[in-house]
Amino acid sequence: MRLHSLEAERLSSGRFIPPWVRNEHSARYKFAERYVEGRVVVDCACGVGEGTSHFLRAGAKRIHAFDVSESSIETARRNCESSLVEFRVADALNLPIEAESADVFISLETIEHIREDVEFVWEISRILKPDGLLVCSTPNRTLTNPGLGLDEQPFNPFHIREYSASEFHDLLGACFSEVMLYGQNPRSRGYTRAFAAAGKLTPLRGATRINQILKLPRLIRYNRAYAEVVKMKPTYEYEYVVAVCRKRPR
Repeated sequence: MRLHSLEAERLSSGRFIPPWVRNEHSARYKFAERYVEGRVVVDCACGVGEGTSHFLRAGAKRIHAFDVSESSIETARRNCESSLVEFRVADALNLPIEAESADVFISLETIEHIREDVEFVWEISRILKPDGLLVCSTPNRTLTNPGLGLDEQPFNPFHIREYSASEFHDLLGACFSEVMLYGQNPRSRGYTRAFAAAGKLTPLRGATRINQILKLPRLIRYNRAYAEVVKMKPTYEYEYVVAVCRKRPR
């Protein structure tokens, strides 16, 4: 995993973060909270521990929190002091935790930074107990990079790749027997088709830039409910995909 790519995108990076981005992160934490009570949880790419604190308050039995950044882990230890939480520096592809030792694995906005995405999914499967759950989120390329393919560099220079909802489902389905998809920031199919066509015709990622510009009115008026994680409807595309996956039993 590229350390600088994660550091630059953290909410704690010091750069300006639009309020709707913070709301989107908070909504994902809140969504993941429903799966942690009384369970052993892995928080992968935990950053400075904001999500970890959410999961602790939601009643997690124990949390193993990992991040590739030593400075982030040091900050996380100060932000979330608890005997129920262990923070460690580790690479997502080789986590220092026993096989089949966790009930829930949480990975939010991480997989798009990892070149070896298949290996990462298998590492998650290794760690989860039979019937364990993965909660994983990622941007939906159909909206964040309209007109681009899976192997093309996303507009965001810190991402290795971005997936469509169906590609994300297929990637996770190789290891998990059940993959349920949820979404944030719905857009109509008509909007999506128009931007996909524009993405193929406009130079310099013009459609992506326009999509970003259309968000600026949110600085004045923003509905927090827009960022809520909801079950996907077939008549919409969603800017972020959140998957809840169940591991195959033995």
